[in-house]
Amino acid sequence: MNPRWTLFLTLALVSLVAAPAHAAVTVAVMPVKGVNLTEGQCDAIGVLFASAFARETNVVVATPVETKPVVAAAKSNLAAATRLGVFEYIELQAVQLGNKTTLGAVRFTKEGKEVFRAEATAASLDDMQGAAARLARSLAWAQPGQHLTEASLPGYPPPPPPPAPGPKPYPAALGLKSAIIFPLARGRSFASLMSLQFDARIGPRQAFAEVGAGAVIPSTSASGANTIEMGGVFAEFGGGYYLSGGSVAPYLGGGVSPRIWVVDTDSGGSTTGATCTVHGMAGVTFTRDIRARVFAEVRVAQYVIGLSNEIDNTDVTQRSSAYYPTELSLHAGIGW
Repeated sequence: MNPRWTLFLTLALVSLVAAPAHAAVTVAVMPVKGVNLTEGQCDAIGVLFASAFARETNVVVATPVETKPVVAAAKSNLAAATRLGVFEYIELQAVQLGNKTTLGAVRFTKEGKEVFRAEATAASLDDMQGAAARLARSLAWAQPGQHLTEASLPGYPPPPPPPAPGPKPYPAALGLKSAIIFPLARGRSFASLMSLQFDARIGPRQAFAEVGAGAVIPSTSASGANTIEMGGVFAEFGGGYYLSGGSVAPYLGGGVSPRIWVVDTDSGGSTTGATCTVHGMAGVTFTRDIRARVFAEVRVAQYVIGLSNEIDNTDVTQRSSAYYPTELSLHAGIGW
């Protein structure tokens, strides 16, 4: 006997010997009729199929090893099924041609009426267990790949219902956003700013978290010694909540924006440092339920880490005291 088949048969027989006593047998798998297969190989196929059928239907199944002496004494499968007192019985046939083995099975009622028949093919010995499992599933539920109702399979527990599909996740919007920014501070004049950034809005339909990064440059040149130009790179973290359920929906939100900022004036050199703002925003998303989401918003941002700039006093360069501008800005963006 092929060593692989010997291993299959040994494992199956050991599991039968080790198993505790069961309730009354519901289905009997009769000895396998084999072509070009040894008796041991046929027994192994029958045990593999019986085990798979028991797992599939959750009923007690007698293996060919158990039914063989009863069939020999009763002279027929129907008579053996009557002696065993089973609800149904199954006849198996296995035909080997080269490496391929074709398995056929027929399910009968206890009166000998055919219920369903099915076939499966094992491409090699390594696929025999999988082929037995496929055949068991097909035979158990009478239609390959489909489950019948409990009424269609009296005596069998109904199959578990398929899991309900979960809600489809709301897609993230990844795109670009631009803005024009107007810094304000008492006693100081600022050039307006322009920004361009990557922007990502992620979350459910009713709210979003926002992550972005980009750069800012002055949109006008400083005119006069007291006009300050600013710019640099920044990151942005925040979120918003929609106020209505429509496709065109207003929202409110806020966030924080750490920055690396360059501050210039005509009267002094450049000053570079880290700063940070916190902001509140109000906006509208115009295409909330379309893949390309277009939105616009107004923001008010407050610097929480102050700025300063150099002051050139003839022979001595001094630094101004810290100041904390407020920014008013208009933003527009699109994400896919």
